[in-house]
Order: sequence, then structure tokens, then C-alpha cells
Amino acid sequence: MKIKVKVDSNLKIKNVFEPPLELELKDDENTLKDVLGKLAEKYPYLRFIEKGEMGDDLRHLYVNGQSHFSFSEGLKKELTEGDTVLVEAYMDPLAGG
Repeated sequence: MKIKVKVDSNLKIKNVFEPPLELELKDDENTLKDVLGKLAEKYPYLRFIEKGEMGDDLRHLYVNGQSHFSFSEGLKKELTEGDTVLVEAYMDPLAGG
């Protein structure tokens, strides 16, 4: 199943992390939580998901323009082929000494 995932972030790494991204999920991976898990596997330096919840580096998460907070099932929201997921990630700047 193909889901278009757009990640907006203040972090960009040339040839490594350049949104937007397109993920292909297995048939048993069809929730927002699965999308965040896949992103966490591919890009471990961003906290997309922690302990089954939105990670600290996420600001907002939308499916087809609707906030995930508007879904009663939250991150268990099931996705269908062709859905667009927008993930807004923000990494705090590192402090210099």
C-alpha cells in the first residue's frame, strides 16, 4: 500500500533526509502509528514515536488535511491507499558552548 508522507522539518540532511517522502507499507501496516514507526526506523535521529505515542520532535500530524487529534482512534487511525499524511517535525537547535 502506498501512502504519500510529507515531512516538514527544520532539519534537512542532503542526500539523507530530504522530504517529501513516499513510504510503502505492508498490508498489516495501515495506521498512523505504523507510519511513525517506519519513519523512526528510517530516520532514527528524529523522535517520530516514543512509547507508542507521538514523539517529542513532532509538532503536528495530519491525514488528508485533518489533524490526528480530530480522530477518536488517534494514532490507531487506519489509512487507505492514496491517503496523504503530513508530519511536522521540529528539532531543537543544539546549544554551543
